Amino acid sequence: MGENFLNGSIPKGLFSLPDLSQVELQNNFLSGELPVSESVSVNLGQLSLSNNQLTGPLPATISKFSSVQKLLLDGNMFSGSIPGENGKLQQLSKIDFSHNNLSGEIAPEIIRCKLLTYVDLSRNQLSGEIPTEITDMHILNYLNLSHNELVGSIPTSIASMQSLMSLDFSYSNLLSLVSSDTSITHPFWGIRIFVDRIPYLDLFGEYIVV
Repeated sequence: MGENFLNGSIPKGLFSLPDLSQVELQNNFLSGELPVSESVSVNLGQLSLSNNQLTGPLPATISKFSSVQKLLLDGNMFSGSIPGENGKLQQLSKIDFSHNNLSGEIAPEIIRCKLLTYVDLSRNQLSGEIPTEITDMHILNYLNLSHNELVGSIPTSIASMQSLMSLDFSYSNLLSLVSSDTSITHPFWGIRIFVDRIPYLDLFGEYIVV
């Protein structure tokens, strides 16, 4: 039901339909908050609400999406912090919360989602430092934290993330990263790296990536 000019709010109980396996309501004009009840279909594998006009905080009950593999909430007006309860989504492989008004720090609980390969939290108002725990996500291949208000340094251990293929830290308030660890063998020259406004980035000790 994507791209159908639908408006109004998402019906309460929609996600509780027992045989519901996929929700695609992206690119509509849906408004209101995300209605997540205590009971969510155990068959729900994908939820796409991208590019609507949804508002309010992300509820802690989002953890009820226990079987969801793709959670796409980008392009809305969600506000508040990202709940740590996201860490309970053990089947999650792709999460996109970009282009919202989310604030606060990145909850380190996200590393509990061991199947994550794609994380996009860009274009929000996230603050604080990048949690070092994020480098324990061993199969992650896409990470975009750009256009936020992050501070501090990029964790040096990020250079050991063997699966990364795209990494974007641009347009934040991050400081430089310098590592003299010559044991790093990750082929970073094959990765798309975006680090605009970071004055100096050295991931190898002798190779400078800018």
